[in-house]
Amino acid sequence: MINLKFLAVVALGTTLAGCAMRTKVLDVAAVSMTKSYLSEGETLKETGPVSGQFCADTFGDKGSIGLIDESVKMAQSQSGVDFILNAAFWNEGQCMVVEGTGAKIAGGGTSVVPASPAKKK
Repeated sequence: MINLKFLAVVALGTTLAGCAMRTKVLDVAAVSMTKSYLSEGETLKETGPVSGQFCADTFGDKGSIGLIDESVKMAQSQSGVDFILNAAFWNEGQCMVVEGTGAKIAGGGTSVVPASPAKKK
């Protein structure tokens, strides 16, 4: 009987440890869901650590498509930053977690308009 209880405790502990597992998915130098580039003359000013989390079952989603985007969007909306620098993405069960350094755009630059593509003759 003692062996059966011991095996049940070990099985439960293994199951719980598996659910709490944290797996690194991706490292990115800079990421943003609100800005795609810096204008000429603009720089970034670091604001400190930021993190965000998005879980697949939050809106009845199944699978992992879009979890990185949503975790970045969540971190940006909670912290008010324009970019997340040195972002690390972690999978925690059904959730995607992003951790990094927040950065806001500093300096008033002028927008750079890309040159029109050359026309073929």
